[in-house]
Amino acid sequence: MIQVGHILIHARKLMVHSLRTGSGVAFIFLTILIGLSLASLAVAPVELGITDAERFRESASQAIGIGLATATLRLGEDDDNLLSRMESGDLIDLGMWARYLVLENPMLLSITVLLLGLVLPVLLPLGSFTAISSDVQHRTVRYLLPRTTRLSLLLGRWLGTLLLTWILITLLLVSVVVYLSIILPPDSTGSMVPWAARCLLALCCLAMPYVSLGILCSATFRLPMVALLAAVGITVGLPLLALSLQEAWEPLGQILYLLPWGYSHELLSPDVEKVRNAVFYSIGHSLLFMTLAAWRFRRADL
Repeated sequence: MIQVGHILIHARKLMVHSLRTGSGVAFIFLTILIGLSLASLAVAPVELGITDAERFRESASQAIGIGLATATLRLGEDDDNLLSRMESGDLIDLGMWARYLVLENPMLLSITVLLLGLVLPVLLPLGSFTAISSDVQHRTVRYLLPRTTRLSLLLGRWLGTLLLTWILITLLLVSVVVYLSIILPPDSTGSMVPWAARCLLALCCLAMPYVSLGILCSATFRLPMVALLAAVGITVGLPLLALSLQEAWEPLGQILYLLPWGYSHELLSPDVEKVRNAVFYSIGHSLLFMTLAAWRFRRADL
């Protein structure tokens, strides 16, 4: 039985507790620090005079196109002609997609958000790996269960972690927008707020399945550090495994879609239908991971 009041209480207590514990503070501090560092990294080539804005824009467009080709498993064997394929070949849609991100929208914000999309999945387990496993390890969960249900506790911890993550992402993106608005000319920041809102939606959708994966690992393993290593290992190992197996047999690369790595880039697609599908996939992945977590937690010997 799902008790909404209990879920909200567990969510609130987790958020408050996260501000007092070492893992929670580390999660908040590292997320903000790394996010602002990525924004500074995106600006550095132009700010330091390494290149001019136009050359940097062109290089960024090509790099993003290569990244999209990798994410969509369309690199192929002929890497030498990759750029020409994006200009007039079978990858022309990816070339247009890359130009959409850096030409039609604020370039530095797009680059920062794309970098965050690569880093956040590795950081998010820091906010969820103790959600269940910490209480199981110290056996304090036994004092909670007589007053609530396992499902209410699990959903409350998931909701609290997700809300804390969304708040952090919002604060981070606001900080990035303010930072870019200070260093850029006023005439180049007009479209930054609408695009930042779109990027915020994309990052919040991206966070949902990875938070759910962290909760699943926390409900599966009794030791918090094992849960953290499992979540990070799965998040990092799966795309590396998929790209390696694709070299041996191309269909094996499809295991990339077991995690959001296979479609998360479509959250910033110019195609509305692709964006909608990516949002649905994120929700579906979250439901799958939480269903597995509920099944595992219900059967756990506490």
